[in-house]
Order: sequence, then C-alpha cells, then structure tokens
Amino acid sequence: MLAVALVATLVAPAHASNQISVSAAEVTLAPGQNTASVGVSWHTDGNQAVQIWIRETGKAAKLWRQEVNGSATWPYLHNGTTTTFELRGGPNFGTVLGTASSTGRAPGRLGADRTHLALAPGTTGTIDLSWATALSDAQVWVSHNGNPQRLYAQGPSGTGRITWISRGTTVFTLWSGTAQEHLLDTLVVTADSGASASFDRPVVVDPDGTGSATVRWTGGEARLVNDDGTETALSGGSAAISTRGADRKVVRVYEGGSVVTHASVTILRDARGWAGFNYLPEHEKRYQEYLDDAVWPQVRDQVAHDFDVMASTGGTVARVVLWPEKSTNAAAQARNLADLAGIAQQRGVRLVVAFANSWLTNPNWQSNRTKWAEFAATSANWMNTYINALEPGGAVLYYDLQNETSGVRGNQPNLHSAYVAMVYDRTAAPRGKRGVSVMHASTDGADLAAALVGKPMDFIDVHGYGNLDVLDGAVRGLREKFPAGTVLVGEIGKSAPGEQQEREQADYTVRSLQTTDGLQVPITMAWELYDDPRTPPHPNSIAFGYLTKDRAKPGFGVLCSRWSLVPDCGTLREATSAQPATLEVHATVAARPGTLVPNAILRGDGTARLVLTELDEAGREVATTLTEPVAVGSAGLNYLRHRQSDVRLRDQTRSVRITVRAEGSTRLQVDALTAAVR
Repeated sequence: MLAVALVATLVAPAHASNQISVSAAEVTLAPGQNTASVGVSWHTDGNQAVQIWIRETGKAAKLWRQEVNGSATWPYLHNGTTTTFELRGGPNFGTVLGTASSTGRAPGRLGADRTHLALAPGTTGTIDLSWATALSDAQVWVSHNGNPQRLYAQGPSGTGRITWISRGTTVFTLWSGTAQEHLLDTLVVTADSGASASFDRPVVVDPDGTGSATVRWTGGEARLVNDDGTETALSGGSAAISTRGADRKVVRVYEGGSVVTHASVTILRDARGWAGFNYLPEHEKRYQEYLDDAVWPQVRDQVAHDFDVMASTGGTVARVVLWPEKSTNAAAQARNLADLAGIAQQRGVRLVVAFANSWLTNPNWQSNRTKWAEFAATSANWMNTYINALEPGGAVLYYDLQNETSGVRGNQPNLHSAYVAMVYDRTAAPRGKRGVSVMHASTDGADLAAALVGKPMDFIDVHGYGNLDVLDGAVRGLREKFPAGTVLVGEIGKSAPGEQQEREQADYTVRSLQTTDGLQVPITMAWELYDDPRTPPHPNSIAFGYLTKDRAKPGFGVLCSRWSLVPDCGTLREATSAQPATLEVHATVAARPGTLVPNAILRGDGTARLVLTELDEAGREVATTLTEPVAVGSAGLNYLRHRQSDVRLRDQTRSVRITVRAEGSTRLQVDALTAAVR
C-alpha cells in the first residue's frame, strides 16, 4: 500500500480538479521593453507532482517547472507572441491536464484601411490611418522614400485621412515621448503601378532542360531576360518559358522605360537541389577584415584552396556576410570581394552576399532618432558599393538585403521590415537577385510580407538551429507568405566544440538534410561545422579552414555524401597487411563532350592521385590520365583536383572511370568524390 500511495503523489492523474491559469490573457509591454511578465498558477487534486511546459509561437515546447501546487512568474512574453502553459501529468507526464495562454501586446499600434495602392504616374492616393495607445505623449512620424521624417500627429489615439500618398514606400512610426524615446510600432504603405507578374511555381525540377514554366503578368510590357542578358518581348498576358539553359529565369515588366515589377523561377537539374556553406576564411579577425587590402594578398591562396574543397564536396553555393562596422574601406573590400567571386565562379560555386546591418538594432542614428530614414538611405548606398563591384555578372546567385530580419529582437517593432522595404527601392541588386533572411519565421515572416507588398522577393532564407520541427513549420509558413519566392535554408548547424560532440553534430546534420529534402528545399547551406578545438577559442573559430584541423569531422562527411559518387563517404579502407600497399576507390560517371572536372577529398597515408579512364560506348578504354601524386595525411583534409584544361574529353568518350589511388598506403578514407562535365 505504501508503494501505491507513493506513486500517487508523484504522478497527477487526469482529473477535473487539475487546473492551470494565468493572471491575464493579454499583457501590454512597457515602452522600450522587449518582454512582459505574466503570473501562472496551478493546482492538482492533492499533493500531486506535475510538469509545466511552455509553448511559444513558432518554437518547440520546453519543460519549465516540475513541482506540486504552486505559482510562478513567466517574464518572457514577447510582442505579438502567444505563450501557452501546459499542465502535464499521468504516466511519464504524457497527459495534458489543462492549458492557459497569454499574449504580449505592444504598448501602441498603427493601422490603415489599406497598405498597398496602385497609382497612375504622377497621381496620389488616400488612406485612412489610425493609431492607438494609452500614452498621452505619443507621436506619429512619417517618411517617404527615405526622406527625413516629419511629425504627422501627436496624442494617445486618433485617426487621419491622408490624401498625398504617392508612388514609393511611405513609413509611419509611432513613438512614445516628444523626444522619440521609444518606438512603439511601424507601418509600411507601398504605392506602385499595380502591375504584377508571377511564375506558376517558384522552383522547377527539370533534369534534361526540356520543360517549361508559365509566367503571367498584368499591366505594362513583359520581357524575358535571356541567358546572354538580352531581352525578348512577351505578349498575351502569359507565356511558357523554356527551362533550358540557365538555372534562373527572370521576366521584367516595364512601364515606359522603367521596370515596375518582375518574376523569377529557380530551375534544378537535380531534385536534391544545391548545397553549400557559409564562408569565412581563416585569418586573425572574425569578420570581413580579410577583404582589406592589407590582408587579402595573405589569404587569397587559402581562399582558393577553400573553394577547391567546397567544389570537391559538390557544394555549389557559398554565403558571405558583410557588416557595416567592419567596412573600414568598402571600396577596397568590394574590389577584393569581386576577386573572391571570380575564384568561386571558376570552381562552379556562386555566392550569396548577405548584408548584416547590425546598426539597425544598435544603430548609430540613436543620437538623433529623427534620422532613421536617412540611415536606411545611406545603408543602401553602403550595400551598393559591393553590389556594383559584382554586377553585372553571374558570380552572385542573390543578395540578402538584411541578414536575419527580426521584429521581435530588440525594442524596435517591425523596423527591420520597414528597413528592408526602403532599401529594396534603392538597392542596385538586379531584379531576380533580391532576397532576405528571416530569424523568427512564424512572426517575422508575416511582418516582412506585409511590408513588402508589391515588392517581389526572389529568395527568402530561414535559418534552422535546434528543433527541426520548427524548421519544418518555418519553411511551410514562409512559402505561404511568399508564394512567388524561392524559400531556402541558409544556415543549419550544431556546435561541436569537443571531439565527443562530433557524432552528435553528424547526426544533427543527417536529420537536417532529411528535413530539408523532405520539404524539397532547393538550397541548404551549413554553418557551425568548423568549430575551433583550441582553448580558449580563436576569435575566428567559425572559419571554414578550421574544418580541416586536428580531428575528423563526420558531419562534413554527411554533407559530402549528399553529392559524392562514393556512397559510403568517410569509410576507412585498410591494407590487408601491415605493409604499405595500393588502395583504390573508384566510381564511373556518364560523360558528354566537354571538360571533366573531378574532385576528391581524402585522408590516410602514403601518396595519392586521381586516375581518369575514358571509356567508349562499348566500355573500351579510350585514354587514361593521371594526376601528379600528393602526400596524404591523416589529420585534416587532403584535396585532389585535376587542372580543368588537362581533361578535355575525347569525342568518342561516353563514360569515365574515376579512381582515387593511394600508393605506399596502409589506410585510405575518401570523404568525397565528385565530378562534373563543363
């Protein structure tokens, strides 16, 4: 009987008297605060042990407390986010006994009867604006197309009919205090020609280039941008666009001589999509200082080697991030970035250039808060310094106009979204190459989509860390908010600061790729795969080069396996005796006229080379080419790549057998073997 009674005190049964409640269903945040607090109380039938779990919008559930009857304060209610508290009991606490929810609300709100207007050239439109707050010193300010803000109204609540909305982006901001102490809300109103364009789907899988995608448009004259940069006029309001050739197709819609909107589509030759890496080379600083004139000549060879390694894994995309506070000489950095882009392009790797304007949430305009609109305009000029050095050209897949756009981080609600809308109008990024990344997809995605009405966004990037169920929902949610854009996962990762965490990192990488593959995400890029094992860590511990240091990275082998011709990436092959011998790993690939570009990454001992055997239609040997042997080491990655110009395939070649041959070796581990015909 004692044992039975003890169990009863440990696990609360499902019973009507088990209850949980919150002190308020809605809590208003104080001006300038990121969060608010709510009281939570619960009780059970007797002295029962229960668990309290937390569910927040867009996040996985997590355990908060485990105890008997009680109460506590939850201090993390965010604006616009609903937090649900679950009372759990029963066997293994698997039964939800009750729930209660509370939502954080902003201390002030802006609204309008419409936020998108279609206007003829030179005309104006009307909106009905409203604002609501309990603060008596509230003020409404307005900025149009990045011009200086001006005071529109003041007072706790009110409405106004605005008759002077013209084409462009108009941003209203609601502040507390006559000196703009705290931003309460932001509202973006967009006015344009009303023209629209979209493809029937944002991503097309077409292995042999025989398919098509349908584009539809209204208003203006539509023109297809051909692969050589010329344009072809379209007619009839819709057209079937061939998916042969380049893997991106763009249609521009003109009004007069100006582009007023556009549509784009991504074309995949393989349903697995593109894979790649976030990139920083190994150097003494943490950010983009490697692009400075004083540093770039020292790291250029290492950068070329890093992109060789990327290409050998089958990686086709690399993401490079830029920060304004590290742009000490933006013109020089832009010139060297163009050199880096050329190195990448030679190896079949395209760049995603991400602008991380950290001054947006910790801005240098705070000393004069009325100047945030001018800040957005000068930020676009900063971005254009780099864009103009890279365009026109094919080295960049797209530009991320703001890394990890987030309205819930910091105390400036929706300002990120307004910022993206304003720099969109001023960016030099070509149409078809405009993108943005989102930190909290469930909340920020909606704000961003509302701010960008009428402004086509070609790529929307969600960053996935932690719980993969959240990543699944984030991708699906962003596809709903941006049905015409290509949604991708630009950062995945799990840190492995020590050798014991390497297997966990590899398992996480496997599950991440399974998730993105299941969602048919066209691009996935790894981050946090290059952890510095030194103590203390180096400031640049996330550099790509640290992937090769000191210990094996099974997580890297997982990424390699995505594209490798060798199905068992990372498998160690050992000689049958202790005496050095010749060990081989090989694969055969179909060939067509062109240049064969084979790549391999391996570990082991002895020396290694690539043996390239061309075969005709009957399987007979046509020619054999050998690379120069290189010494192989067990620590780090050893890279083999033949000169592209040396492997021009013979006309009768129909397949190529690629062999990794280790000579004088007792062990060989091939982490990747890839090949392409160009």
